[in-house]
Amino acid sequence: MIKGYIPVNLNLASIKRPDKIIYILTRIYYGRVLNETHSINSFIPLSAKILRFIMYDYKTPLSYLICNGIIETNNRYIVGTSSKGFRLTSLYALTDFKQVEIQDKRIINKITKYKNKQAEEMRTIQHKHIWNCLNQIKIDSDRARKFIENAELDAERYFSYSMSIEMIEAGTWFQTVDSTAGRVHNNITNLSRNLRPFLKYEGQNLIEIDIANSQPFLFNILINNYLNNHVSISNRNINLSYDVGFEKYKELTSKGLFYEYLMKELDISEDRSLFKVRFFQKIFYGRENPNYVSKERKQFTKLFPNESEIISFYKKDDYRQLAIKLQRAEADIMINTIVPVLAAKGIFLLTIHDSILTTPGNAEIVKQVILDEFQTQYGLIPTLKIKGV
Repeated sequence: MIKGYIPVNLNLASIKRPDKIIYILTRIYYGRVLNETHSINSFIPLSAKILRFIMYDYKTPLSYLICNGIIETNNRYIVGTSSKGFRLTSLYALTDFKQVEIQDKRIINKITKYKNKQAEEMRTIQHKHIWNCLNQIKIDSDRARKFIENAELDAERYFSYSMSIEMIEAGTWFQTVDSTAGRVHNNITNLSRNLRPFLKYEGQNLIEIDIANSQPFLFNILINNYLNNHVSISNRNINLSYDVGFEKYKELTSKGLFYEYLMKELDISEDRSLFKVRFFQKIFYGRENPNYVSKERKQFTKLFPNESEIISFYKKDDYRQLAIKLQRAEADIMINTIVPVLAAKGIFLLTIHDSILTTPGNAEIVKQVILDEFQTQYGLIPTLKIKGV
């Protein structure tokens, strides 16, 4: 049986074969509740390639849903980069969902074939290893459900957590590798941090090993690329402060002290996590505007003028490219370099972008491989944090 999810106030009784509509609504629902960055207002990207594989004439059910005011689209897509997004209209977005069964055998067969196709496409050592480890994960569903019953969750978060637990319990796994940056996305990367303590591998709890100041630290890789490709050795030797400034930045990010240093120098007393969010919005991920420079960017430029110059370089054609390049650098080292080494050693692991989940007994092995590979590949030594999930 393949389950689908539709709003409780949506009546599909008059539609002779509603399974295509159910599938599309289920994809939107999954995209919304299985990713904490999404909400009822988020447009969920739906790949035309996948929809076409499942149902050749996917435009007809999409048109029906849009014309009848059930879903709406942002009509925005970039070929090879991002798919058009869809979301439920307010009449259906704010209601509960009910589980229904997809009965069309052709769609069921296509869904099954697509899942098998996904597994077959994971031919690289790293993606195959993560997929194999993913399929061995269990969840203490009783404790997890007790947690969400007692937690003060809004309806959206409650359904999201419930769906995540149900899928892991049933072994309904998904895994994709985004073509833009190479990041791996699956049930665990999308799982709320609040539910990770209930994950099990062979009865063992998991621990997480992550990189302190990960995104600012990974920016060192882009700095090195910039210096190697755009700044001549002679020019760097003339301006000795150029390299000295980079050493300060590298030291702070390598030791995991970057945010503390910024907050102290800028006399900021707000919560560290809030400061991090604002920092990325205003400096790393925000648009470049020659007519307006934010206070945060001015302060950062004063402390790190060379790094600020390189940030502008990577954003000059499209401000989103800096985030993409940082994610690509992350995937290159964490997924494409470190995972194959650990896979060869038979180490159980799952990645959550810039961190690795494994068992307590493997913690030191994983930690040493991360340190060795960063040192070998880039001459960098990160500060690693080991903690229970």
